[in-house]
Amino acid sequence: MKHIAISIEYAGLTLPVVKNAQGLEHVPLKPICELFGLKWETQRTKVSERFYADYLGICTLKALVCTPLKGGADDQIREHTFLRLDRVAAFLMTINPDRVRANGNDSGADFLQAKLTEWADALHDYETFGSAHNPRHADALLAIRQANAIANVAKMKDATLRRIALARLGIDETTATASPNGDLFATP
Repeated sequence: MKHIAISIEYAGLTLPVVKNAQGLEHVPLKPICELFGLKWETQRTKVSERFYADYLGICTLKALVCTPLKGGADDQIREHTFLRLDRVAAFLMTINPDRVRANGNDSGADFLQAKLTEWADALHDYETFGSAHNPRHADALLAIRQANAIANVAKMKDATLRRIALARLGIDETTATASPNGDLFATP
């Protein structure tokens, strides 16, 4: 029998990606907890609560999961607690960096604090401006800023101000005529 193994690297940790019965991608939770020096039983109990179980997509699956921090030597398929891949950041948001630091993991605490701050800023931008960007993707940031600027120009009632704003954005007013609903690039 042939197997296809898929894994991701997250915070320097390689995690296997498995699909549950519904086809959703999941990663094992225990290696993430070990990375930050958290007590596994405490975290397992926390994510077993109904809210976290539903919110994080917690499930128990049989899989071969090597835990490099514990030696990773056993090749047995066992039941493991998994969380949805798209909810890893949400799980990390439940962890206090001070607790990680108190466990002697300063680099993990610093990484976690930086991520929590980045995600809080992104959520604020999303709620405030309707979009957010990853600061490590400068091209995406520029495109988002241009799109937001164009959307704001489209709302301008004063034709002179709109013409000046379009010129500052490098857009020729003759190619950007607004439709009645304010769309600058409407097709006639």
